[in-house]
Amino acid sequence: MRSTCLLGALAAAVGVSLTVSAPAPAAKYIECQHPVGTGVEISHLRHVSSATACPVALSLYRWENKDDHMPKLYKCAGNPPGTPVLKLHTFDGWGLSIAKSGYFEMSRGQSSFYVTGTDFPLACN
Repeated sequence: MRSTCLLGALAAAVGVSLTVSAPAPAAKYIECQHPVGTGVEISHLRHVSSATACPVALSLYRWENKDDHMPKLYKCAGNPPGTPVLKLHTFDGWGLSIAKSGYFEMSRGQSSFYVTGTDFPLACN
């Protein structure tokens, strides 16, 4: 009886281990315009809907491309040299950061999302 319980516990532990180490689902990319006009997408949505995130992402895109605002948003410096460094840290009430993937991450409270699309990830050539 004791060995049966031990084997059952071992099998349960292996099952939990396999469940925990399963790969995460691929990120869902959502186009913010139909038909596509700017190439702005959002992904990695956490506690936010696309109906809320898309207007903010499109607003950031329009601002960045108006009156040459890109130098106000980020610069190419950092370590290693040529790494994008954020200069603007808030936009329309959302915190702005650069994720390790090179995408902009926008966050407010527990809500966050990545701004992805044709202009991302950021590249400093």
